[in-house]
Amino acid sequence: MAFLDYVNVDIGFWDVLLTIILLYLIYIMFIKKDNPKVEYVIPPLKKQDLTLEELKKYNGKDDEHICFAIFGKILDVSRAPNFYGPGGPYGSLGGHDATRALGTMDPQNVKDTYDDISDLTEMEKETAKDWLDKLSMKYPTVGRLLANGEEPKDYGGEVSKIEF
Repeated sequence: MAFLDYVNVDIGFWDVLLTIILLYLIYIMFIKKDNPKVEYVIPPLKKQDLTLEELKKYNGKDDEHICFAIFGKILDVSRAPNFYGPGGPYGSLGGHDATRALGTMDPQNVKDTYDDISDLTEMEKETAKDWLDKLSMKYPTVGRLLANGEEPKDYGGEVSKIEF
């Protein structure tokens, strides 16, 4: 008790309030665990061949999936809605044959009808092929873009995946 005789401690309202705030901050910073945020993942599409009309719905507006075709190969780019979705820099490619747009490096250069790319230069075709090679390593292949009269292939319920 002799020690307490020499200590004169006045605890006021502000001391209690600051202690409570300090303890709360320590709790928040070191003890409380954040609940992990669950991100919604768009389920993969089943492999399927599509006509241009069927492809048009995969534009990020009419369907949550975003797909486009390059040289007849349909890619599911839904993982990158900031690039390929509505309002994105390449949003015009969604639901279209993007071969011409990527070959000419002009995202607005897409057609709403089947695009015969025979008028592209060899350099433009090579540029589009380079894009296809890069994007095929990053995004799942859904199937083929069917020309008029072509029959779709039966993939037996297989899910789209990245194909090298």
